[in-house]
Amino acid sequence: MAQELLEWATSQQVAEDPYVRQLADALASGDQLDYWSRYDNLEMLPAGRSTVGTKEARLSDALINFRNIMVFVPVAFTWAGISQATSAFSEYASINTNKVVNFFDFWENGYGVLSDFWTLSNVAQIDFLLLTIIIFASTAIAILQARVKKIVALAEKFSDRQRVELGLRINYYLHEFRAPTPEIVNQRVAQSVSNLRKSTSDLAKTSKSLERGSSALSKGSPVLTQVLAIKKLLGKKDK
Repeated sequence: MAQELLEWATSQQVAEDPYVRQLADALASGDQLDYWSRYDNLEMLPAGRSTVGTKEARLSDALINFRNIMVFVPVAFTWAGISQATSAFSEYASINTNKVVNFFDFWENGYGVLSDFWTLSNVAQIDFLLLTIIIFASTAIAILQARVKKIVALAEKFSDRQRVELGLRINYYLHEFRAPTPEIVNQRVAQSVSNLRKSTSDLAKTSKSLERGSSALSKGSPVLTQVLAIKKLLGKKDK
């Protein structure tokens, strides 16, 4: 029982729990088991600490951090594009004082002053890609969190079932070591009376069967008839 308790505690990462450690020592040595029989192990055994779903949870946390940072990237990139376009437009306007050009037209075409990378259409495409990445990250986060929740729930259910089964086995094992109390004595007396009644009933049934057998023999059962017939034949041969 001590080995079973330690194996369970190790698998559930609660081997260092004071109650588990001292109970395992007592079960291994067999000392003071009457003391430990007073406790209800269904209440005293600690809940397990399962590591199931840890990888998924870590990946989800990493994606959350990535998503939280990426949310600001499109805004920052757009304002960087506006800054580049504004600076280039000012430079173009100072060189071409006689030309009237719309700012958005200049931002889209560049007119040889603004780099193609910072044109309006290119900035919009990059912003679209960044927002798509954010959407995919958010979807992946939702899927992972739902998976983690399901895995953890199943693991906790299985762990609780193992804990209850182990607690019941330990309680059953320690029950015979419980110190006598009026309640325990009454239970044992009641059990003894129940066993005595059952034994008496079985004995009565056996007695009735024997009585029926004896009655059948006395009335001339087939076995007795055959025995008498054989004896009679032997008597004739002797004569």
